[in-house]
Amino acid sequence: MWDDLSDKIISEDNANIPDPLKDAKEEAERIKTNKFQYLTSPIKRIILDAPWIDEKELLVEVGNYYKESMSRIPSFAKYPEAKPWVEYIIKRDKEVMELANLTEQEMGVLRVMNNYLTFRGYKNFGIKKRKSSSEKCRIAFLPETDMGPMHIKNLDDPIESWQPGPPLPARAPISSAPWYHQNFIIDGVGSGLHIDDEPPEIFPLPVLRMVKMHANDTISVVDFLEKYSIFWGNSNILIYDRKYHIATIEKCSRNFFEVFPVDPVAGFAHVSGMVCRNPDSPQAKYQKEKRVQYQQLFNLPDDGADAIFWHICYVFELMLRGTLKTLGRNPKSKDVMELFTSAFPVGLRKDALKPHPQQGTIEYTLATVCLFLENKSYWRWQRAGKADGGIWLEKPDICQYEM
Repeated sequence: MWDDLSDKIISEDNANIPDPLKDAKEEAERIKTNKFQYLTSPIKRIILDAPWIDEKELLVEVGNYYKESMSRIPSFAKYPEAKPWVEYIIKRDKEVMELANLTEQEMGVLRVMNNYLTFRGYKNFGIKKRKSSSEKCRIAFLPETDMGPMHIKNLDDPIESWQPGPPLPARAPISSAPWYHQNFIIDGVGSGLHIDDEPPEIFPLPVLRMVKMHANDTISVVDFLEKYSIFWGNSNILIYDRKYHIATIEKCSRNFFEVFPVDPVAGFAHVSGMVCRNPDSPQAKYQKEKRVQYQQLFNLPDDGADAIFWHICYVFELMLRGTLKTLGRNPKSKDVMELFTSAFPVGLRKDALKPHPQQGTIEYTLATVCLFLENKSYWRWQRAGKADGGIWLEKPDICQYEM
């Protein structure tokens, strides 16, 4: 386990409900500096995909959905931990509206646009995406390598707004390490559906934020996330605690909750974006059903951009899982890093990958990050920004943490 920590350390940020007024002030300042990014651009992207939609009508519907979501207070008898968070969200949003001078429609764009589209909008307005989704990352955790426990992740997204981070310091105090003050780590990848059946609970509880206050190890994290399963989704997550107890949860839908144990032979854990690893699981069958429903709703071909995109996602999942298995239970960290940082088809790194020849999102791996918890080091590879050619920088930054 990562050492020099007591069994009950919880950082100050995790131990208390955040201050709604402080958070509102900070968020309002961000919004006021770039209202187009936060409030206008999301609507413009939808209109671009569906120019027949009346923008004012869409805004009204999104605003109404936000108002309805905020009114659907969950039962505090069933969800007692939710009460202070409901109060926090109501106070924060009221303050954000006042400080940033926002309408209810603008709050809807800010808070519930994706939920509205997934549960109602695509069907109600006949919105069809012109491009396939952007494939979202992959993560592996290997508790036994030649450098000790290893957490590695590829960050994949379009390059348009990518800005590489500043160089890492060569050395830093161990107290600044991302795991130092934590009882457990949760890392996730995007995994969503164009269309999902609306769950009975739609109040916007921040479940993945709440769990930090109500759990202290992997078992209690999984228990809490399962209890609040209906409130969160659109992600596959990997969890491990200070004793390296590990779990992964796949959750493309708010209506399913699937936990996967560590591979008993190889010993590693992983999650991939936009896929269900077991095509025969209840959630995977539901995922396929909803994708077919979306194709039929908009008369999309079986060999179109979306269908090919989903296939590519699964190809990357098979490559990740299969290669890690071949590396064995105690792999060399160098081999794992090469898998994540080598360009496809040799490895998982995407360099302007275009799954569909005529249409679809051009995909990039923007960065690879790697934590060695007992070696106390942080490695990061990244890509230059688009203005600088978007080239992959082969040499990683390495920060060594010191006591």
